[in-house]
Amino acid sequence: MNFTFSSTDAGVCAVKLWASGRYGFSLPKKVDIVTAGGMTATFLYYNRKMRLTAELSNRAIVKIAIAQFLAGEGRGAEPTEIDHTTPPYEGPLTPIRSNTPRAPLRVRPGKLHARMRPELYPEPQRGQSLADQ
Repeated sequence: MNFTFSSTDAGVCAVKLWASGRYGFSLPKKVDIVTAGGMTATFLYYNRKMRLTAELSNRAIVKIAIAQFLAGEGRGAEPTEIDHTTPPYEGPLTPIRSNTPRAPLRVRPGKLHARMRPELYPEPQRGQSLADQ
């Protein structure tokens, strides 16, 4: 997930969420924020804390990382851990879409439509036998 947002002190910043695994559900997740001047801030999210609330969504992780960045955290050389208690960034996020075409959908062999094959012989008309064709 790539986004841009505008900051009063850093200008337009680019945000990239690095999530491993299929569909980005695996942990840990890393958020890189790059300012217009080229400074990079890195935030890491680990869901190690046992709590009764659901795991944060990818967009929520990005918004919390931006809020921490705007508060002055994560601007050092070391990555900063995302604090789930931080109120999320409320400003607009502009998604960046890639121009590369998406991969075609994979047909699963266990599905009925994947096993259907074209018929080699046409079905006989009503009143005809196979010998008449």
